[in-house]
Amino acid sequence: MTTFKIERDTTMPSINRNSEKLCLLVLLSLAAWVNAAAAEPVTMESLKWYTPDRDFKPIEPAAWVYEGVQKAFAGDFANPKSLPYVDDLAAAGVTIIHTGGPGAYYPLRRDGGTGTEAKERALFETAFDRIRGHGMRIVIGVSPYAPPEMVKQHPEWRLKLSPSEKPLDPNLDLTRPENAALRSLSLNTPYGDYLIENLAEIFQDYKVDGVSFDGNYHPAINYTPYDMELYRKETGRDFPAKIDLSSDDYKVYLLWADTKLENWYRKLHTRLRQVNPQAAVYTWTTNAGRYGHFLTSPRVMSARMNLLFDSPVQEWWLDEVNLGASVVPAFGAAYVRAVTGGRTGASEPYIMSRGNPYSASSFPRHELFVRCMMAMTNGSITPIAVPTAAGKEAGDQTLAEIGRRKKWFVHCTPEPWAALLVSEQTRQFYAGGQIMERFLAHALGVFRVGWEEHLPITLITDMDLQPDRLKPYKVLILPNAAALSDVQVKTIRQFVHDGGGLVATCETSLFDELGHPRGNFALADLFGVDYEGRPAVPVKRPELDANFNIVVDEKYWANRQGTAEMRWGAGDILTSELIDDPRLKLITNGVQASFKGPLVRMSDARPPMKRAMIMFPEGKDPIPAIVMGEQGKGRVVYMAAGLDAANYSYCYPYQRVVMSRAIQWAAREPAPVAIEAPMCVQSTTFRQKDSAGERLVIHLFNGINTTSDHGSPEADVPLREEVVPVGGIKVRFHNMTPKRVHWEPEGMELAVEQKGDWAEVTVPPLAVHSMVVAEQR
Repeated sequence: MTTFKIERDTTMPSINRNSEKLCLLVLLSLAAWVNAAAAEPVTMESLKWYTPDRDFKPIEPAAWVYEGVQKAFAGDFANPKSLPYVDDLAAAGVTIIHTGGPGAYYPLRRDGGTGTEAKERALFETAFDRIRGHGMRIVIGVSPYAPPEMVKQHPEWRLKLSPSEKPLDPNLDLTRPENAALRSLSLNTPYGDYLIENLAEIFQDYKVDGVSFDGNYHPAINYTPYDMELYRKETGRDFPAKIDLSSDDYKVYLLWADTKLENWYRKLHTRLRQVNPQAAVYTWTTNAGRYGHFLTSPRVMSARMNLLFDSPVQEWWLDEVNLGASVVPAFGAAYVRAVTGGRTGASEPYIMSRGNPYSASSFPRHELFVRCMMAMTNGSITPIAVPTAAGKEAGDQTLAEIGRRKKWFVHCTPEPWAALLVSEQTRQFYAGGQIMERFLAHALGVFRVGWEEHLPITLITDMDLQPDRLKPYKVLILPNAAALSDVQVKTIRQFVHDGGGLVATCETSLFDELGHPRGNFALADLFGVDYEGRPAVPVKRPELDANFNIVVDEKYWANRQGTAEMRWGAGDILTSELIDDPRLKLITNGVQASFKGPLVRMSDARPPMKRAMIMFPEGKDPIPAIVMGEQGKGRVVYMAAGLDAANYSYCYPYQRVVMSRAIQWAAREPAPVAIEAPMCVQSTTFRQKDSAGERLVIHLFNGINTTSDHGSPEADVPLREEVVPVGGIKVRFHNMTPKRVHWEPEGMELAVEQKGDWAEVTVPPLAVHSMVVAEQR
């Protein structure tokens, strides 16, 4: 805040009391103006120490990471009894082994320390020599906890999660496993640089290729005195009193903590590359797709920090707690690749049959293979922990099946057509304690549309809202992307005016990138409407059928929010663009359908936007539901009714069809590949270029679970034991006649039939996963 010093000028005649009052009023008004200016909401652009997304530089992953499709998490090979298993893994095709490695020690050898104890060192060297003998890469898992000796010397560097936390007991035995977490030191202290040098020594001594941490993130807030003083010095702001995502003071702190951790990993990567030019940080992520991580707030790492890993790895859980029977796992596998800019990303399928209790009991062998194929379909590498709880044979067979597909999996990029924004800004700074309702359900609903309608939808992040990154796409989908910066809004606006399509829902652009409300949509000019709040909840409960009322309780009424009747055809100018689909006659009465989900009130549409659908919120008069129209060279669809979120959370089939029609209309041009298949089949399209030519690779995944919907829906999980092949699938290529189309990994040639602008192939019955490979040149 600016401080003004008022001094009396003795050369001027004295002023009377009325003049003094006037002067005082002027000064008070000026002070109020200064305070108001100082209270302006913070933006990322205003933080001089913060690197905007457009200037953030990713690292380039090591070449072997791109090739490392067959990766195994193995036990501690420092145990000689485990060594023969190395040979088995090599025979199964494994090229990367992630195993336990030397821990951090103190002091450094260069400073007179002895490093790892001699006997343990010899065991590691023997194991690593055997692994390298098979040509396999070595990634070591390193504990995030500091050496006990360093903690004893610098207890003031320990993470302090509460201002009232008691000092460390100097007599405590820090070597005991139960006390390991007490050895967590802040990476912002000198320990951060020490650890980097320690790891550089380990890489030099053991000739390993990569490092992984099961930890080494930042806490939601850290009261370590060193960090508090550093924060004040680097930002010029007071340290926040507490965690509070509604406060700018805390939001700025979180961005600072993100930045410090990003800088540490960038520095680590640079140092390790000095030792080994192909060194990799191949480590666990906590912000890249797992359901529980989406719910983690405040976050412990930024989403863009995944770009500083050669490959992030997520613990990929499909139990009931992590909604394994839904599209959530497939979405997570796609997102872990998206946060790397579409380059790498790995999902380790946890062999967990149930989550409560956490158990691998009775896990079918077949399920391991199916899960890995789902991850590969979504572009994710699938490392496996071996020997698996499903049995050694299941692990070996699955690794072999992954290897059979490697040739058409590596060095691929998603084929651009529709881009679906998964906005971390919205999740962290807008959704609050309603991450599923206000953020995730919207994105999942669109992802489900892509799966069931076989549309090539690519997940993108806030980092991708840049002109050059959006340019290849025909349509951009903003699923309640509420938190957008002015720069991002400008980029989106230009994308549409240059000919791109836009589909947006609910409160998209109503807040800035840090969650400050704008009062109206920043994209109101494109939507052609203004924001008018949310429909009021009806005060009177509607009457229910007496027989239905038997099973109704207060939970039913608590969940009966956002209900409405969607109606079309009564003077709605562009309705035909959305409902001119013969399938709707099979799933609606032709004029209206029920809705339950997020609702927003908008004004009447301004030209060139026109009303396409209306809705009747429960107990209320009709209001516009969807508007659409041409803007510049592009097309825009804005939905005040959150059909996207409803399509995941409380789906009626018409919502899928209407969302699909909206996306295709806005895109203007057909997708490059069209799939005719049942909705249980997921398809994804990638482009692969190499010295042999260029091709499209279409993954087809059969997700049928023959026991689904048989048990309690709240505890349903996929534990598949058998296959139901799906026949009659057709794949069509728009404005492209491939010189050759083949079915892999089966190695079958497919006959191509030309039908107008489309080249068509019919594939053999799909068991679980296969690929259509269309050679272009």
